[in-house]
Amino acid sequence: MSLDGKVVLITGGASGIGLATAKRFGEMGARLCISTSNDQKLETAVPMLDQMGFDVIGIHVDVRQMNSVQSMVDHAINSFNQIDILICSHGYSHFGDVVDQPEEEWIRVLDTDLNGCYRCSKAVLPSMIQRKWGRIIFVAATSSFRCEPSWTAKCSAKTGLLGLTRGLALEVAGCGITVNTICPAWVKTERAEFAINEQASREGILPEELWAKTVAKYPMNRITEPDEQADLMLYLSSESARSMTGQAIALTGGSEW
Repeated sequence: MSLDGKVVLITGGASGIGLATAKRFGEMGARLCISTSNDQKLETAVPMLDQMGFDVIGIHVDVRQMNSVQSMVDHAINSFNQIDILICSHGYSHFGDVVDQPEEEWIRVLDTDLNGCYRCSKAVLPSMIQRKWGRIIFVAATSSFRCEPSWTAKCSAKTGLLGLTRGLALEVAGCGITVNTICPAWVKTERAEFAINEQASREGILPEELWAKTVAKYPMNRITEPDEQADLMLYLSSESARSMTGQAIALTGGSEW
C-alpha cells in the first residue's frame, strides 16, 4: 500500500497512537505534518521522524482555538501545497463524577476532544473539497458506546464524535472525501498510563492491579498496540476504503470497553 505524494496532518502526532501513525504513514511514503500543544514532545518527535528518512514538519497547535487550528492548516498547506488526510488523535482527560467535577474541566474535555475535531475538519475541508479527494479520521474510543462512573465527560465527548462523523460524512460524500472514526479500547500509550493511574488512585489500588484486572476482561487477554490502530487508519486512508464512510470501527482485542 503506497501513499507516495499524499500529505497527512496528524494532531496529537508527537506521542502515542498519533506518533505510531506518523511512523506507519511515513513508511508508506506520505509526507508528514505532526502537531500538538506540547512543544517538548514535538521537539523530540520531529527529529526522530526526520532521522528515519521521512519528510516531516512539526506545528504547534491549540485545538481549542480556531485561529490556532487555521494557522496549523495554513502552515501545512504552505509547506506541502495540500492536505490529503487529516487524523485527529489529540485528546484531554479529566475524570470525576459530574457533581464534583469542576465545570471548566468538563468544558475542556469536550472542547478538546469534540470541538477540536470539528475545528480541524472545518479548516482542512475547503482544500479537500477543491481537490475532490480527502480522508478524515477521528480517534475516539469504546467510551463512544458505553460508560462507567467518573468517565462521563470523556464519554460525552467521544459519543459526540460519532454524530460528527456521520453528519460530516453525509455532507462531503459527493466530494470524494470519507469521514470515519476508530474506537480503540485500552492501548499501550502514555495517555492510557495516565488514565489507569488516575482510576487506580480513585479505587485505592495499585496501577498494576488495575492493569491486570483490565487485561483480564479482554477475550484475547491482551490490549492493542499503537501500531495496530495505525494500520487500521492506513487502510481507511487507502483507495481500498473509498466507499467506507460514516463508520465507527472498534479494534479492541474483543473487548467492549
